[in-house]
Parts: sequence; structure tokens; C-alpha cells
Amino acid sequence: MAMEIKINDKLFDVLSTQMKILFYIGMMKQCTLTELREATQSSWSTINKVIPELQQTGLIEIIEEKTSVGSIKKIVKLSKKGEAVFNKLLELNDLLNSLDKQ
Repeated sequence: MAMEIKINDKLFDVLSTQMKILFYIGMMKQCTLTELREATQSSWSTINKVIPELQQTGLIEIIEEKTSVGSIKKIVKLSKKGEAVFNKLLELNDLLNSLDKQ
């Protein structure tokens, strides 16, 4: 994991599945679909549904790399647009954490 962030439970209560997955991609900077599935504890059907939706909206990029055994590995990372949304999610997370301290 690239960064340590205290994720506010209330944030995940209000986020859609797409935004939760986008948040995890942002936290990990880039990841394979398997790493993303494990981190989010999502099913393959959820990953296979949400990733194309995020790609179509321009929030993520998918890079295909060949592995040493010749199979193709898909690497997912945020696009510039996705980074902007992720930064707003971080702001919301920080706000919720600060409200919890009051």
C-alpha cells in the first residue's frame, strides 16, 4: 500500500461501489485486478462490472503487460480525472474524520 490513511467508516457508508473501488485504486496508486479484488474484498463479477464503467467515464486507465509466462496482466491506475475525484474523496474523508473528533 502506498499511503496510510485513516478511512472514515461514514465515508464508505455513503460511497457507491464504483467510488469505493476508485478510492482503493487511488490509495494503491496502481494495481492488478487481482490485487484490487483482494484489497476491496469484492467478487470477480463486481470487479468485472465496475472496472469498465470507471474506464468508460475516464476515471481510470488500464495498461496491459505481458508476464514472463506470456499471459496478459492488467494494471489499473487513476487517470488525471480520476486523481481529481480521488483528491475530493480524500477531502471528504478528512472532513468526516475531523467532525468525529468534535
